[in-house]
Amino acid sequence: MSQITLRDIPDELETYIRTLSQQKGLSLNKTVLDLLKKSTGMLQEKKKLRDLSSLAGTWNDTDVKEFEKNTAIFDTIDSEIWKK
Repeated sequence: MSQITLRDIPDELETYIRTLSQQKGLSLNKTVLDLLKKSTGMLQEKKKLRDLSSLAGTWNDTDVKEFEKNTAIFDTIDSEIWKK
């Protein structure tokens, strides 16, 4: 593997890289390599899903029955409220 030496790194960039390295628990070298790979498109980050797909299909029969029991009250219509 070859090496590259970088000079004149701005203080704010160095601080950012060092902070990121500490937060992720990675070496400075690994952190810089990851940043370079991401910026060149060589490393694709997993997109965060903002849905419930990770939960789909995880309930067993007991979970379903408990949910239905606990939400059954929402199936009841209070006729006093709906009188005209």
